[in-house]
Amino acid sequence: MSSPPPLAALETADPADADLRLTPAEARGLLQSCYTQYAMKLHDVVRSSLEMSGDLFENESHIADGEVQGFRNKRGEWMEQFKRTLDQLFAKRLAGHKRKGRRLDADASVATLKVLTAFDHEKQAALTTSTSFLRRFVTKELAALDLRVDALIPEKNFRDIDNPFAPDYILDAVGSTSRAIYPNPRIWRPVMERLTADLTPAINKIYISLNRFLADRHVLPEIKAALRARSEWRPQDDTELFPAFSRMLAEVGQVPDVVVPESLSLPGQAPGLQFDERGHAAARPAPPEDDPLALVLPADPLSNVTVPAPAFVPTADILAGLSALARLAQQAPAAGGGEPGEFPGLDPMMALGTSTPLFNMLGAWQRLDLRTALAQAMPQGAAGGDGAIIPLNLIPHIRTAVADQIANPTDRITMDVIALLFDYVFRDGSIPETLRSLFGRMQVPILKAALLDRAFFSDKKHAARRLLDHFAEAAVGAGTDDAYHRAFSTTATLVIDEVCRDFEIDMAVFEQADAKLARFMDSDRRTTEEALTKDVNEALSAEESGKDRAQVLAQIRDKLAGLDVPFDVRSFAETVWVDYTASLVDSDGVNAAPVQAALRTLDDMLWSIVAKERTAQKARLTKMIPALIGTLRRGAQSLAVPAERAKAFFDALYQLHIAAIKPRERAPAKPGEPLPEGPVTRPLPVANVHDYVNEMVPGTWLQFRVEGAPINARLTWISPLRTKYIFTSRSRARAFIYSPEDLAYQLSAGRAALIVEPVPLFDRAVSAALDTLAASRARPGGAAALAQP
Repeated sequence: MSSPPPLAALETADPADADLRLTPAEARGLLQSCYTQYAMKLHDVVRSSLEMSGDLFENESHIADGEVQGFRNKRGEWMEQFKRTLDQLFAKRLAGHKRKGRRLDADASVATLKVLTAFDHEKQAALTTSTSFLRRFVTKELAALDLRVDALIPEKNFRDIDNPFAPDYILDAVGSTSRAIYPNPRIWRPVMERLTADLTPAINKIYISLNRFLADRHVLPEIKAALRARSEWRPQDDTELFPAFSRMLAEVGQVPDVVVPESLSLPGQAPGLQFDERGHAAARPAPPEDDPLALVLPADPLSNVTVPAPAFVPTADILAGLSALARLAQQAPAAGGGEPGEFPGLDPMMALGTSTPLFNMLGAWQRLDLRTALAQAMPQGAAGGDGAIIPLNLIPHIRTAVADQIANPTDRITMDVIALLFDYVFRDGSIPETLRSLFGRMQVPILKAALLDRAFFSDKKHAARRLLDHFAEAAVGAGTDDAYHRAFSTTATLVIDEVCRDFEIDMAVFEQADAKLARFMDSDRRTTEEALTKDVNEALSAEESGKDRAQVLAQIRDKLAGLDVPFDVRSFAETVWVDYTASLVDSDGVNAAPVQAALRTLDDMLWSIVAKERTAQKARLTKMIPALIGTLRRGAQSLAVPAERAKAFFDALYQLHIAAIKPRERAPAKPGEPLPEGPVTRPLPVANVHDYVNEMVPGTWLQFRVEGAPINARLTWISPLRTKYIFTSRSRARAFIYSPEDLAYQLSAGRAALIVEPVPLFDRAVSAALDTLAASRARPGGAAALAQP
């Protein structure tokens, strides 16, 4: 898989559409607050790495003892210089000066070019590998942070986001400091390599913290959901979207059926992710290649069953029905006619020139319930056998039926793209089966809108595109609430009837329809807010009364962020250690030394369970363990933790410490492959349910199992300190109230499942279509292997 392009112009990242309403001074204040915590955490990691670097030049006989001692003596000076450099780089960027020049870790001085030894080459290669791994490790978090920082920095150049928190700025600071303090490349190269390796996981954690900090302050809160749903093949700017489809369709040669991913599909991973019992994102089975019409998402998203495709009416019979309907349309009165003696009206279609017959025919089909009309117009006896049905997606058949009227290749591509998008619409599990026929009636109007106005693909505010997105948003969750289902069906039918009746070439018809649908959605939202008043007040009161504990829990969530932590450790940290630290806050104050010591103990525990490969790390761990265990035991005893629970935790911790000290076994290489070595073997971050839940945003839909019955519910409200999430069903008959920790357990245990995240339908459909085209292009035989029989 190729590397994803920079997401500099992600459409959903437009600050004008976000909850962001900040003055320049407020935006600058947020950036400064981010930098304060970023720098503090970065300083701590760098200081710790330098303190454990005493073994850096062990067994390096070609480096003089005096130089090694000089390196050790100057570590304090290095630290102070690093702090100043980092501050200067940030201040310069905030003043409007963008980063220029090449990386400072590339040594191109004439002297060193003449005397590079095997050691120099090895260290330069290791440094290059480390920096490359760092960038890959932080890719996902950095993509979101780039867009959030760009929303706060005044200048706008979507193709060149210059984030002052990005790895290049850190590497600049590390590189320039190392060169200044240790001029000898045989010293600064190993120093940089060591620091880069130690900083990598810490930088990812820092980015997670900054993303959460900004999201909680309404800076693009939904951006991570948008990034999860976004295809790596989607261009940076939607003005390039239609050309991208054109190129990929030309390579594929035939329009395949879209495979619908779940919303939690992550870049570089298979579609269809859900969480396993350990809280890791685990892939669900993909549809078999020989059954492209299998529905990946059945009506019950908690089920793992793949639904086989139904038998469809043969294409020839559908085309015959379309021809019959076209003949009837030609016999109908012209659109611009009137009663005898009346002044004739102007036909808006006259503005279309040679395309008039095509749009007249589409207009005639648009005013019909096309599937029902086809069933009546098809030749007698043509039904494809008992039980066969007319497919929901009729765009491919319409394209074939009007092929002789399409002179413009661009129009043919437009029809193909709209067919791909509706393939997604009719397979998206967030849209109830019972409402898909309503979306079916929107096919011809949307097709006409795209043919008439290519801005449909490039303008996210296009009226037709926005109406389709709002229909999908309002439909989610209707499947398990009969009263809402009826109310939405009634409103949607009236709106669609008006669009199908009135739309000729004026996009204002979609704007008027969207305004009516928006009023329905606003009314439903207000009713939900009123129904939640009691639950929200109770949650706020509970959070305020336990504010100390909530704030401690927020800090501990931050420390656990981005880590694949064993269950025993996470459980202890989120319960016992939170309660213990909160008790210290209550007795001594939030900034008291005992509180800070308790938080450092948690940091030490989390560090202690990670595999140790260096002599200095193992020495520190061996020295640390007795005091660490003693402090943890005293904390548990102060809360009178039951002996059985304490024993289970300390037994698990003992095994983790043994595993951390043992040398890590490398996976055997395949025949003919070299053994892996160096940073390449380090794993990338694991997507886990805890991080996902801690960053969940309002508008996310889950399905809960209640006494065996599924209930769809939307995340409607989150308390300020994230102690409570409130989900409501469409009928508001009940609310589901969880802490993030409890909700993570529900998802891991399979008692709740994701339906959809708050990402517009159009964006989800575009990404699924692009991914399907890319997969078809890469598969032997192209799309022919996926073609419908």
